Amino acid sequence: MKKEKITINNEEIKETKALIIECAGQLIAKYGYAKVTSKSICEKSKVNMTAINYHFGSRDGLYMAVLKEVHKFLINVDELNELYLSNLSAKEKLEAFIDIFVKSSYNEKSWHIKVWTREIVNPSPFINQILSQEGLPKLNIVSKIFSEYTGLPITEPKLYSCILNTMAPFILMFLAQDTAELLPVKYSGKDLVAHLKKFVFAGLDEFKTKD
Repeated sequence: MKKEKITINNEEIKETKALIIECAGQLIAKYGYAKVTSKSICEKSKVNMTAINYHFGSRDGLYMAVLKEVHKFLINVDELNELYLSNLSAKEKLEAFIDIFVKSSYNEKSWHIKVWTREIVNPSPFINQILSQEGLPKLNIVSKIFSEYTGLPITEPKLYSCILNTMAPFILMFLAQDTAELLPVKYSGKDLVAHLKKFVFAGLDEFKTKD
């Protein structure tokens, strides 16, 4: 009986942590981390005021948990690794990587994107830590995918220029999506992504090593 009780409690703890992260994410997306108090998070989550310190150590610890959840939402490291190890061609892997990024980045109903937009525009003291913990493992896999397509070794600086130049237009779209309606020419999202892919591969092909 004791073992069953512990299992139930552990599940309840997991659910409570997930609820607090979800509510904190929604509030931070709307108001920004600096303006969101522990009290407002607890009230929205309907938990005791001690819950944040109990489950996350501090308000900062909770924000780190929120940022980790954001990174999982954007691109999951296991999903990336599965893509890299797949039987797809190098170009198909790159196209799939872009599609995954675009699909998650343009989910208008998600608080995750708004939180990350705030973090990019106005970085918190935790951005280097979250990028080191969550971003670098993904970059290691992404660099292998780009290396497979271009033929450039992992140690070649040009490879990382290729990655940055590939992601730049999509990140710009991501940051400017709320002002897209101001463009003089109306694009469907699908057409714009297709055009950007064409642009990206034209640039990458210039860096491909010759057989």
